[in-house]
Amino acid sequence: MENNKEEEFNSIYVYTVLLKHKYWILSITLLSGIIAAVIAYLFLENEYKSTINVVPPQTSSSAMESAMGSITGALKDIGLTKLGGSGGDSYNFIVILQSRTVMDSIINEFDLATVYDIPKNEMSLVRKEFEENCEINYERDGNYFISIWDKDKNRAANIANRFIEIANNVAINLYREEVALNKRNMEERMNSTDSTIKAISDTLQKFSKRTGMFYPTEQASALSKSLAELKSEEIKYDIIYEYYTNMYGKDDYTTQSILGMKDKMRDKINEAMSKPGFAGNFSLDNAAREGIEFLRLYTDLETYAKVKAFMTPIIEKNKLDETKKMKNLIVLDKAIPADKKDRPRRSLIVAGSVLGSFALIIFILLIINSIKSLNSKIKAHSN
Repeated sequence: MENNKEEEFNSIYVYTVLLKHKYWILSITLLSGIIAAVIAYLFLENEYKSTINVVPPQTSSSAMESAMGSITGALKDIGLTKLGGSGGDSYNFIVILQSRTVMDSIINEFDLATVYDIPKNEMSLVRKEFEENCEINYERDGNYFISIWDKDKNRAANIANRFIEIANNVAINLYREEVALNKRNMEERMNSTDSTIKAISDTLQKFSKRTGMFYPTEQASALSKSLAELKSEEIKYDIIYEYYTNMYGKDDYTTQSILGMKDKMRDKINEAMSKPGFAGNFSLDNAAREGIEFLRLYTDLETYAKVKAFMTPIIEKNKLDETKKMKNLIVLDKAIPADKKDRPRRSLIVAGSVLGSFALIIFILLIINSIKSLNSKIKAHSN
């Protein structure tokens, strides 16, 4: 009950103070409202807002992206881990729109330091003022809204339209630098590949010249047939020799002749197996080793030829990208001069000043009366 009485007393005290000084409160509030209105309507200039609406173009995937897609698919087919992570651009275009390069180009082109009445050598202040008069919004649907405020409605529209042109030019320069770097790297890799192909070709040529091997699979098939013919002839002579031996004995003239032919056939087979000449400049005993070496060189040559075929369209694509005309943002709605001012909102300024001064004067009066009341209590207690 004592607390309630104290709160009731405090409320009555506040109302009493406010009623006692009501004329002061109303006068000061009215005066601040008049001052705010005079300042707002006489000294604050109208600012106009112009907005441009732009969208990024729909582009197809690059040659490198297509190539990476095919490689990824191939690796997936053979059970290897998928390359890379999620796709997407390395940066959003809003990075360029908010860059200092674009901002300074606008400031210098439209001489905004003079417009804002800021010395040109204090560019940080000019940029800060421009940032307060520029708004960039990226919408969920993928488009950008760039809004510019200026005291001149025509200049506001011109800055907004020129903003996109400069941003596109900066983006194109960045893109071409990136393309040139990629092209340079790919050309260096292509030169290295060409050197490797030439070295392998020279080695393969010398190998073929030394061994006489030029098509191992076909040559191996022909050699196997020839060797099979020789061995089958040896078996035939062996059968005939055994027959004549059983019929006429080993000392028979015909039997001895067949034995001689059989021995010559065996010598010929041994010579083909151990000496070069039958299959090429190598013996059949070394044919597997020489054939494997040939296939290794030929496989390396085919591998680098495929690598070259993979890189050639990418290099050509980069050459075209260096010179092609492109736009990163396409204007959907061009900025036009505003028919009405956007700021300052003078009515809000006056209303805010009136409410602020009203609250401030009440607070000051309460503080002053509280101090007086406290001093009175101190004096009464000391007496």
